[in-house]
Amino acid sequence: MTAGMRSMARIVGTLVLVLSGLLWATTAFPCTTFVLQGGGRIYFGRNLDWDWENGLVIVNPRNVNKSAIVAPGHSPAKWTSKYGSVTFNQFGRDKPFGGMNEVGLVVEQMMLFESQYPPADLRPEIDMLQWIQYQLDNCRTVADVIATDAKIRLEQPTVPARIHYLVCDARGDCATIEFLGGKMVCRQGQNLPYRVLANDTYEQSVAFVRAHPAPEGISEGLKDPQSLSRFSCAATRVTRFRSVAPEQDREYVFETLEQVRQGKATVWQIVYDVSGRQIHYRTRTNPQQRMVDLKVFDFSCSRPVQFVDIHTKPSATGALEFQELSETRHRKYLEEFLGQESLKQAMGDLMPTIEKQLQTLRGYTCADR
Repeated sequence: MTAGMRSMARIVGTLVLVLSGLLWATTAFPCTTFVLQGGGRIYFGRNLDWDWENGLVIVNPRNVNKSAIVAPGHSPAKWTSKYGSVTFNQFGRDKPFGGMNEVGLVVEQMMLFESQYPPADLRPEIDMLQWIQYQLDNCRTVADVIATDAKIRLEQPTVPARIHYLVCDARGDCATIEFLGGKMVCRQGQNLPYRVLANDTYEQSVAFVRAHPAPEGISEGLKDPQSLSRFSCAATRVTRFRSVAPEQDREYVFETLEQVRQGKATVWQIVYDVSGRQIHYRTRTNPQQRMVDLKVFDFSCSRPVQFVDIHTKPSATGALEFQELSETRHRKYLEEFLGQESLKQAMGDLMPTIEKQLQTLRGYTCADR
């Protein structure tokens, strides 16, 4: 192949990636997150607006020796998990969309196509979803999360997706974390006037909400479901929040999620009761509200990793019945989820990644033994 032909092939490849990303951006239904605080309690709300509803709720143990799941030839980050956590995973174990750890740190992600990740350097790599698990495994506070940027680097994505993060800890410290121009950009404290994040940069969103505040007394879903309008609506609801009691507070969070939902595109609704260390959630297929209490779990790594399908209904006692996430069950889930034709059209064929993922997980060891 001549130099000219190679150049043309690179151009065509780039165009295909760009066009597939644009197509996905127009067909996906990105998400909304926010944090409410009052009466000594902290709540974190999250809508997943997405084309796929599959998912696993996974109990992640502490004291596990881990390695990042990265592309061949890349330098993977390595660590030992300090904290147990419960996460909501669609792309398999250790690649969560979000979750909360046992000390009350919550990390969630949303689409942001403007994201630009760091160029290669000497830091070990981790992918954009496993970055969430790394934070839940290692961090107690938002400050801890921000400090990890000196230790690890986000791997360049191989799929047409870019994301940013909202994080909050048990002390009520929150931050937005974005990667813009190849660098981590954080907003917290006085630089975080609204504890909300949707699908525009935080700077753009704040400018919009100040210019277009949500109407007083809004009680119906937004007619304009775009990111900036959802940010404005959620910011208004967060500002008006007054804590009453946990049950009423959680209802207010779910009502806020309803305000910014995008019809049938909203597939998961999650409320993290940070102070109570509980997670309440419902799905489009199963709107029954379910609860996970982190205080009842044994996060010891001597126990097998536990999971429940996100659509599972509680037992007669009202509890969710978790079971062992064996490799056979894990593989079956991944093959069914990644094998969907709609997913392949949007993100390419990810089936070949299953073996690499399972192989890496197979190498995890319990530090207690």
